[in-house]
Amino acid sequence: MFKKCMFGIGLMLTLSLGLLSCSSDDDGDSKDCDSCSAQGQTIELCDNGDGTFTLSAGGESETFPASDLEGVDPGEFIDAVCELANLGS
Repeated sequence: MFKKCMFGIGLMLTLSLGLLSCSSDDDGDSKDCDSCSAQGQTIELCDNGDGTFTLSAGGESETFPASDLEGVDPGEFIDAVCELANLGS
């Protein structure tokens, strides 16, 4: 009985460690992005995970430090950008 219990615990630990190691194996391509549409184009703001953001629109992009957001939530920032872009049309 004790051997079965130890085998079960060992199997559970092995599976748990296997799942944990797989979940942290990111390929680095997944980014946290917010987007909206303005004048028929998608405008996207992505958190690069290194203290910078990339703003992309119309095939062009610009990377800037997070401090340039001046404490504004990235989702609110991209909404404001799209609102301004739609006002200009």
